[in-house]
Amino acid sequence: MNNSSNTSAEPASGQIINVDQDFNGNLDDAILAADDGDTVELGRRTYRTAGLSINKDITIDGIRGESVIDGRGTPESIITLNPESSGTTIQDVEIVNGDSGVNVVNATDITLKNLDVHNIGVDEPSRDGQNNFGINLVGADGFEILDSQVRDIGRKGVGVTDTDGGIIRGLTIEDINIDAEHAQSYDAGGIKLFNTNDVTLQDNELSRINAFGIWNDLSSNTTIDGNTINGVGDSFEAPSFNSNVTVIGIYDEKSVNSVVDNNTVTSVGDYIGYSATEFSTETLELGENNDFSGQELNTTDYWANEEAEKRIATTEDPDKANFALFEEEFYTGGTFGGDNGDGLN
Repeated sequence: MNNSSNTSAEPASGQIINVDQDFNGNLDDAILAADDGDTVELGRRTYRTAGLSINKDITIDGIRGESVIDGRGTPESIITLNPESSGTTIQDVEIVNGDSGVNVVNATDITLKNLDVHNIGVDEPSRDGQNNFGINLVGADGFEILDSQVRDIGRKGVGVTDTDGGIIRGLTIEDINIDAEHAQSYDAGGIKLFNTNDVTLQDNELSRINAFGIWNDLSSNTTIDGNTINGVGDSFEAPSFNSNVTVIGIYDEKSVNSVVDNNTVTSVGDYIGYSATEFSTETLELGENNDFSGQELNTTDYWANEEAEKRIATTEDPDKANFALFEEEFYTGGTFGGDNGDGLN
């Protein structure tokens, strides 16, 4: 990322807390002292933490290319945004060294901008639960992830679940699941949408993704526009515990009203640049894409529970979608479950 001065356009309406001057460089204490509307201002240095859990609406404002939050290999997420942190902005910060990067849990209107998230879930990969992701959002209506790098991630670059409205734009995502520690048929990938509505993926560049590049699943009204995915299938390696997997550049699995336009996807050999299942193709708006290096429409879905999954995919309000209808089958007996010999663990 380019070095530059602090790029905050407008400070929050509250106080400005300078971590170095006011708290002698202790970021944990500075965040604990902040109130809603405050700006926590970082300097040109590395701040070490075992995991920040944020429960207030604040701005964390660094100096691009020089402010670093180091998780020191924490088994927790380096930053967790809880419901009370709705409205929070984190910008111009490098986030590094942890089991997981930024975890947004039922916090809305979050802005993540000019971040560099890397070396996450690589040294000690974990396949138990949601781990080893760069950025993960659950119940994060109205989010924005902008102009950031997500790289060297053990499992998933960016994941969005149970969310209505948001944008992922201008990201560089690379070196995801390179060691094949996670099954591509679960949720390893560059960008994974699951039970979302009205999410836009625009002008992102992905490369060296040992999984699906963009995976649109159980989603409605997704716009996939102007993205570039390079080298699908290049040096593909399946995990030792699940060899019945493949990779695809963009995969519309169970989605309705997807718009796919102006994307470029290059692949090697017989690997597919774009695939949409029969269910997804029914309502797909496939525009003028530059190069898909192989395209498949009307493919066969692998269902845990076809009826329930279609019902969820067509429900525009994620809060009203009932994943519990097939959760047990999804995790234990459906596409990935132990009954098929290709379980998660």
